[in-house]
Amino acid sequence: MKNALLPVLFLFLAVSAFAQTADEIIDNHLKAIGGKAWENIKTVKTDAKITAQAAPGMEIPMTMTIVHNKAARIDVTVMGMTQSSCINGDGGWANNPFMGKTEAEPITADQAKEMKEMTDLSGSLYNYKAKGYKVEYVGQEDLEGTEVHKIKVEHSPTKTEYVLIDPSNWYQIKNITVTTVDGQEVTSESMFSNFKEVSGVIFPFTIEQNNPMMGSSVVTVTNVAVNEPVDEQIFVMLAK
Repeated sequence: MKNALLPVLFLFLAVSAFAQTADEIIDNHLKAIGGKAWENIKTVKTDAKITAQAAPGMEIPMTMTIVHNKAARIDVTVMGMTQSSCINGDGGWANNPFMGKTEAEPITADQAKEMKEMTDLSGSLYNYKAKGYKVEYVGQEDLEGTEVHKIKVEHSPTKTEYVLIDPSNWYQIKNITVTTVDGQEVTSESMFSNFKEVSGVIFPFTIEQNNPMMGSSVVTVTNVAVNEPVDEQIFVMLAK
């Protein structure tokens, strides 16, 4: 009987060590990017320029305004036309003048659910248990010559996120998200670099994105404003 219990004991110890390792990595990561200082971040406005595979030779201005756990709006302007998408509470809206939809229309429930997670300025790993997420350490992975830690984050049955963390500075340098929106599974990837401190927390100022629906693009952040007043009327759906 004693020998029969040994495999069970080893399995229990292995699982416990694995879970502890995940939490230790997350703790190191959160400390590196600002720790509890994130609790003081209530609004963030980001100005950036996008260079996209679909629009060679162009720099596309983008503004993103977020009120923590409440609302977010993204505006992208090309050739005098502005495409806006917004989440406000549980609902949201969008327009797309590039597709002939100049008037704002409500977004779907799946789109609203996906966009609502953007309003969590502290990120999915901060207090992940309280947010109802499950994490798992899935080992190390070679990322362009760097051995990184890979954390799996289960948000819901329709969304799984993989966070890749560089152990040399504990920053997240890659994100892979697998999401089902309106019945279609989409995998998107983002690479993060050029990290800078703003108001005691760390932001990446260069983001390389790859999305099968939108192609590849590079977002170069030009300014991050933290805790500045936000006119919340910008989140109200544009009148027809």
